[in-house]
Amino acid sequence: MVRIGLLDIGGTSIKSGIFENNILTAGETIPTCAKDGAQQVLLRAIALLHLTENLDAIGISTCGQVNPADGSIAYANENMPGYTGMPVRKMFEDSFHIPCAVINDAYAAAAGEHACGAAQGAADFLCITYGTGIGAGIWLNGAPYYGAGPNAGIMAGGMIVHAEKKSDPWAGSYEKAASTTALLQRAKAADPSITDGRSFMEKVQKEPELMDVLTAWTDEIGIGLCSFAAVYNIPLFVLGGGIMEQPLVFQKTEEAFQKHLIPGFHGIALKKARLGNQAGLYGAAAAAETLLKKGL
Repeated sequence: MVRIGLLDIGGTSIKSGIFENNILTAGETIPTCAKDGAQQVLLRAIALLHLTENLDAIGISTCGQVNPADGSIAYANENMPGYTGMPVRKMFEDSFHIPCAVINDAYAAAAGEHACGAAQGAADFLCITYGTGIGAGIWLNGAPYYGAGPNAGIMAGGMIVHAEKKSDPWAGSYEKAASTTALLQRAKAADPSITDGRSFMEKVQKEPELMDVLTAWTDEIGIGLCSFAAVYNIPLFVLGGGIMEQPLVFQKTEEAFQKHLIPGFHGIALKKARLGNQAGLYGAAAAAETLLKKGL
């Protein structure tokens, strides 16, 4: 019986869990306190996991770009000061003396959906999460694809979709156009009473101006998906993030995708992610199981 300790380290919170007998049991959630710096964040994460006994392996989903070779943080922005370069895998293995898998949170979500979610059994797919930013993990030929370039994995949110707005590296990016942050910026300009996604969804079908905002935003999502379809030629996109759980949003995204898709690519499936905010934990478990099978 294999018992895996799990952590999902995000900019706001750290979630813990246990994966045993193919069952995920959610554990405690604590604030990340990222402003204290990466060293303190990881020490608190280690202490949280030490509350769990008899572990055979550890799986960690984390923000930041992860070097898949050694589980260190290849790059992280200042949302987590000092995180770039942190040897996360080594720190946990030195503390627990068991194998530890570390995986970027977007790739972890994709791994979770592949193991037991909307992409189960799929050899080739792209999982994209729309939230404050945009994250993505891609599977090709049955395995995660990180590429061979200098970046530690693909960065879907960095794709340039509006070159005319490129006043800085992110200004014309897919993330700036199609994240939920972009949606709320558009919505607040149309109706200043909008405060968050929930208030937007409550009003969108009552106010034509807000429906126009939603249509324009899902159009941006669809155009980006068409670009990924043309480049990767894969049969499945899994779309995640809380906003995609809204039937109207998913419907309009499908419509935008089909509208802009090159005719030769019709037949690509769009599916909602199934695992919600536990996808990262499931993905971390899958990565840890892979380590154990390899004997690493």
